[in-house]
Amino acid sequence: MTRHEQLINYLANRQRKYADGLEIFEALAPKSYLDKYLSYFKSVTEPSQFDQHFTMLINKLTDIERNIKTSPANYSRASEEIIVTQVLATDKVKALADDKQDTIDNLRAEIVDLEETISDLEDSDEDKSAEIESLQDILEEKEALLKTLRDEVEQLNKPGVKVITEATLPPAMQVIYKRIKDITPLYASLHADLSSETISDDDRKKIADNLCKLDDERRSLWRKIDSYAEGVDVELEEKRPDYSDNPVVVGYEIARRIKRLKNNIVNSQNSVKRAEEEGKEVVRQNALARLEKYQIELAELEKVISQSE
Repeated sequence: MTRHEQLINYLANRQRKYADGLEIFEALAPKSYLDKYLSYFKSVTEPSQFDQHFTMLINKLTDIERNIKTSPANYSRASEEIIVTQVLATDKVKALADDKQDTIDNLRAEIVDLEETISDLEDSDEDKSAEIESLQDILEEKEALLKTLRDEVEQLNKPGVKVITEATLPPAMQVIYKRIKDITPLYASLHADLSSETISDDDRKKIADNLCKLDDERRSLWRKIDSYAEGVDVELEEKRPDYSDNPVVVGYEIARRIKRLKNNIVNSQNSVKRAEEEGKEVVRQNALARLEKYQIELAELEKVISQSE
């Protein structure tokens, strides 16, 4: 924000601090004001809001704000960009962490429900592999979100945490952060296009190239925000990218698929075992069919990976 905006916000804040106002006064006051009032204002440190020093400081800051509007040329520093971070009180940080913990608890319950639903589908007499895979995708997303939230709570629980929000970023950083948020749906859309079985290999390569470019851009933008934060724990709404530094999107997709297939194989093996113990032959045959399909696909993908190494 600009120094003028900082002054406006300060005057509107009924819980303002004397030291903050004095800092603004030193930055914006003309020389005549500094010569006349600065030593007086500095003669006290933490006066109450009813103290004459505090009252006069507010009056002079109000005069300055009015003068900036009528004679902006006389206040060149009013348009100067400054960095302002939001430092939350301990109780507010705790409240933020508690809210996230509530979300974590709800996510855990949802994950348990999904796991139970997947288990029931695996025990079905019918082939439910497509539905199972769809639910496993959802399960993976929720598990990834759970990990992110746990990391955020861990950060918030560190002593002396400072929180930077979008609103407290200076305008230049807000533009960067907006671009990060714009990239996210583009990235998700291209990932969905990449998984389509109807596109050609050439189109698939173009999509993968675009994904790599977007990921590189997103990482570069995050580094700029982190450089601005410099030593401050950053708590922004947008999730940071967690792909490799030099992402090969097709390889990433294959690795993700291999992980899911291995989970499917373990689940199917468990279904076969349960069906044998319970004497459910139809369920056993369906589970064996799924197991064979998963094992074949896994072998093919592992062969692709070994050939690329």
